[in-house]
Amino acid sequence: MELKTTNHKDLFAFFHHLVYIGCDPEVKHGKPSPDGFLIAAQRFPDNPDPKKVLVFEDAPNGVEAARAAGMQCVWVPSIPLDVNKHSDKATQILTSLEEFKPEDFGLPPYNNS
Repeated sequence: MELKTTNHKDLFAFFHHLVYIGCDPEVKHGKPSPDGFLIAAQRFPDNPDPKKVLVFEDAPNGVEAARAAGMQCVWVPSIPLDVNKHSDKATQILTSLEEFKPEDFGLPPYNNS
């Protein structure tokens, strides 16, 4: 996690909480099990309905876990993969997070001003 977040500390400072799937005592099974995503949702004060949660993932097992949790998932593969092999699982596949359009998911568009 340190390696993936080291260049994005300002962004991660906005996160309400983090769930480390490999070592969190409440997470009984790792990906592709939905446990980690369901625990993360439960830790929000309003415990959102999984259908209202949007997950961003970089790996096929994560996409599978998010979908098993009943959540929508934007997949941005971190390495070149045959996305066609897994495309039936992701809600949306992007080559970069810069392509993400919040309005595709009923969220307000970015304010570019």
